[in-house]
This record gives sequence, structure tokens and C-alpha cells, in this order.
Amino acid sequence: MALITGTGAASKKGLVIRNAEAIQTAKEVGVVLMDKTGTITQGSPSVVETNLSNGDLEAVAALEKHSIHPLAKAVAAVTETTLEPRSMEEITGEGVKGVIREDSYFIGKPQDSSKYKEQLSLGRTVVEVRKNNVVVGFIAIEDPLRNDAIRAVERLKELGITPVMVTGDNERTARAVAKRVGIESVYAGVRPDEKLSILRDFQTSGKKVLMVGDGMNDAAALKGADIGVAIGSGTDLAIDSADIVVVRGGISSIADAVDISRQTFTVIRQNLFWAFAYNVIAIPLAMGALLHPAIAETAMAFSSISVILNSMRIRVSK
Repeated sequence: MALITGTGAASKKGLVIRNAEAIQTAKEVGVVLMDKTGTITQGSPSVVETNLSNGDLEAVAALEKHSIHPLAKAVAAVTETTLEPRSMEEITGEGVKGVIREDSYFIGKPQDSSKYKEQLSLGRTVVEVRKNNVVVGFIAIEDPLRNDAIRAVERLKELGITPVMVTGDNERTARAVAKRVGIESVYAGVRPDEKLSILRDFQTSGKKVLMVGDGMNDAAALKGADIGVAIGSGTDLAIDSADIVVVRGGISSIADAVDISRQTFTVIRQNLFWAFAYNVIAIPLAMGALLHPAIAETAMAFSSISVILNSMRIRVSK
């Protein structure tokens, strides 16, 4: 009964429990790994600065409109284009490359991020554009924080959980965003397989790890975590890899999941105590004729009712 009401309480908080074991494991979580883009930030980035020529910008938009990376939509929206790539390839954790007209383009991580210190210190993501292996410019992208990002981190800390940012973004950008939300531990510039490796290291140290993400780069880590939590607006691959999906309420719902799990198992222990107490006390008394059977039956009914009412406390908890 407590598990059912716990799952119902999670649903009211905007959480879809896809794996029932998650509600049991959440109470033991000690570390929460969080992606940056689309998890701590809103996932609605926009281009705030670029020094590309119109021709190069159009070529970049032509490639990015076919990309599934969270930042690609923002880049593609900068300019309209009828150009189509002759070839295109997503390089996971690095960027996109392709051929437009007769030119080869790469759009992704800068070769030398120190050239973009000012942009990165503002928490912006810088995408470098290389044409025929020559740097021709950059695009600076900004993604606002989720409204509840700061409070979500505060709540995790209040629950005794360590929040950790794990992102493929540049370290300067990552640390600027982490500082704003109150995260001290940051792993930046990591590839998808490295996210999984970092997660495994925490697990090896004896920690139960919850991973939160929204993109295809997070799928392996979501699958490998003790609990994987996907943001509902994320990719299908991320959602399919998750145990819990946040459909509304923001990332502060992660703390709700842990809180509900802890409440649920506190109630389960209480329910077991009362059920055990009835069996130990009432049944022997009834068998020894010290307690009328009708009274014993009534006591049993009250025992069941107390279990139900106690379980319902989870549903109304705030």
C-alpha cells in the first residue's frame, strides 16, 4: 500500500516511475550527476553573438538543421537557407561535420578555448566553425537556467546529497554555470563514455548514483546509474534509458523523488511494526481465550485501517 501511495505522490509531483525499483533505491542516493544543457539550463538556447560571414553562417545553418544536438536548433534558427549538405556526420561529444557546396565544414568544440575567455566566463557555450580545416569564426550560445535550478541544488544538499555537474561543455562555461546554481564539483569537457566512467567511479566508492540528463549523450550514463532520470522534453533515447521521467515541475522534482522514497520506507517500517505487534499480542490472547475472538477481529480490522491511513500520509506530504 505504501509503495502504491508513494508512486501516486511521485505522479502528483510530475514524475513518471517507469521502473518500480527506482522508488526503493532513491532513498539511498548519495550523489546526483547532472548534465548542464537542457537539465540545469532550460534547453532553449539562442545565439547571442557570431563573427561568421553570411555565406559561412548559411552553410552552418544548413548542417545544423539536420543535427539532433540540443544546441543545433538555435544555430539553425539564425538564418534561413535552402542549402542542403552533400554529406553530414554527427561526431558524438565533438560536433558536426559535412560538405556544403564544395567546402568541408566542422562545427563544434574550439581547438583553443582560451581565445574565447570572455564568452566562456559568462557561462556561454562557444561553437567554433572550421572551413576546409581553417577557423573562420565562432558562434556564442546562451541557455538560461531553469527557474528552479538553484532551489533544486539547495534541496539536494539539504537531503545530504552531493550534486555534481557532468558536461561535455567547456570547463570555463561549466564552472560559470555551476557557480551560479551552487554546484562545487564539476566534470567538464567529457565524452558520453567518460560520463559513464565517472559514474562508475562514484559507484565503486560505495555511493548510490542518480543521473539526470536529456540528450543522446546522456543515454549510457542514464542506463548505468542506480537511477536514471530523464527530462521529459529530452530525446527519445534518453527517456527510453531512464527509470524516472520528469514530465513537469522542473529538476527540483529529483529531490521530491528522494524525499518520497524516504517517506515511503519510513511508513513501510511503521506498518510492519503495527502488523507485527498485532500478530504478537492479539492472536495469542485470542487463542488463549483471554480476548474475545470478535474483539480480536475488530483489532485486526483496525490494524489494516491504520496501515492504510498511515500509507496515505505519503500522498498528502509536502
